[in-house]
Amino acid sequence: MDVFVARQPVFTAKKNIFGYELLFRLGLENAFPDIDGDTATSSVLANTFFSFDLHEILGGKPGLVNFTRKLILEKIPLIFPNDHIIIEVLENIEPEPEIIEALEEFRKNGFRVALDDFVYEEKFRPMMALCNMIKFDLMATPLDTLGPLVEELKANTKIILLAEKVETYEEFEQAKEMGFTLFQGYFFSKPEILSKKEIPPSQATKLKLINEVSRKEPDLQVIEDLIKNDVSVSFKLLKFMNSAYFQRANAIDTIKDALVVLGVEELKNFVSVVVVSDLSENKPNELIRASVVQARMCELVGTHMKTGFTNDELFTIGLFSTMDAILDLPMETILEEISLSDKIKSALLGKNSQFTRIQTLVTSFQRGDWENRLYKLLKGQKVIDKLPEFYLDAVKMANSFFE
Repeated sequence: MDVFVARQPVFTAKKNIFGYELLFRLGLENAFPDIDGDTATSSVLANTFFSFDLHEILGGKPGLVNFTRKLILEKIPLIFPNDHIIIEVLENIEPEPEIIEALEEFRKNGFRVALDDFVYEEKFRPMMALCNMIKFDLMATPLDTLGPLVEELKANTKIILLAEKVETYEEFEQAKEMGFTLFQGYFFSKPEILSKKEIPPSQATKLKLINEVSRKEPDLQVIEDLIKNDVSVSFKLLKFMNSAYFQRANAIDTIKDALVVLGVEELKNFVSVVVVSDLSENKPNELIRASVVQARMCELVGTHMKTGFTNDELFTIGLFSTMDAILDLPMETILEEISLSDKIKSALLGKNSQFTRIQTLVTSFQRGDWENRLYKLLKGQKVIDKLPEFYLDAVKMANSFFE
């Protein structure tokens, strides 16, 4: 059975990770919420969840999971540990007595309950009394229409308010001011302000390391000296080399040994990730995690699709594709400061159709957008079957940088 899983981050008001909404699909044909009732048995769902290491997917954070009416009535959530799962009650579920009874049992067993894509009607009061969280889809219910309801909930309940599909920083700030404390959407992956400001000297210095490793024949001695002069990069290099991702029997203790063992190609990837991470002060860590996941997936997908790029070039392009959001500058301005090839710059500016196909496939998978027409076009090809494996490998790599 092919099992796809992706995750969408849920942020606190300080842009820290609260948890992830988990999105599942049994292959390209069956979306998790629409599994036929006869096949949606406890064993199928358990196999779906535990085909993966939940700790690797969730990183110790809770996972928000949609449950249909049938799955709620079958008490399927009780299979899972209550500290891992927040039960999302879909918007089309009515407050029937059997549903209320099931939610009461979930609460007694220590589960948290969220009402998904909530649109208020008086009949939902019994469900609201049993929930810990309400999710408002800002596409369906804009913030300007929610003022009175949000004020009532804040005044009379302890329900956590989550704003979903937050696409801009203006929406994020408005929702935060209204009293929302959790946020879901892609506001963090876009520049806050596109201005004419220059790259600060401290950030420009970081980019020198990228320029050095981007040369056709990098000078390892120069790279070693640059890394040794940066405590942050030195620490992260040794921590990465000794992480569980590599499963080494013996520890790596020196920068020189780390460079030799890592090799030139992997060194380029590491330096790119570390520099991007260091450039991202005041940005949510999830932006960098998502960039690393995207970079690694672009690299792996490129081994199964026609492309004029090498693996390390695909990694670099995937990683740098969010640089405009990290530095809050137009991509054109950033590329003036980095000595990348014209081919890579063209891809970062969206002018290379081969990379655009790879990026579309990878980004859609990360977001759980499995209705993208590219999936249909590539159905039956090995690259589609390998995507779940690529995704898990990429998540493990991202975790190794930040654990």
